[in-house]
Amino acid sequence: MVAAGCAIDPARLNGLSDLEVCRGYAVYSAWIISDSRADQYRREIERRKLVAPEEWALVAQKRIQKGMSRCALYASWGIPISEETVEGDGEEIRHVYHSGWLMSPGSVYTKNGKVEAWGY
Repeated sequence: MVAAGCAIDPARLNGLSDLEVCRGYAVYSAWIISDSRADQYRREIERRKLVAPEEWALVAQKRIQKGMSRCALYASWGIPISEETVEGDGEEIRHVYHSGWLMSPGSVYTKNGKVEAWGY
């Protein structure tokens, strides 16, 4: 296990999938203390252009909006307690969050990697 504040090997970070990088940022950015690993994940997200510059402002406010990336959803609200694929056209996923958590509506739906809707 890596101690808090320790850097991640850049080769390991580079070898992660986009989804793993987004989830890694969500985990380390949720810590109360500043963590250099969260900074490394954020730089990798920015290098890969997984979160648009305007989405980072929403992330800082723990907000979401229609059309934001799945990665920005994770960065803003963290990793959901569960995810399930919804039948339909394209890749549609229901991300389940605890209702009331960070103003969470309970479920967020992404379609083809973008936030489409949310509700209970």
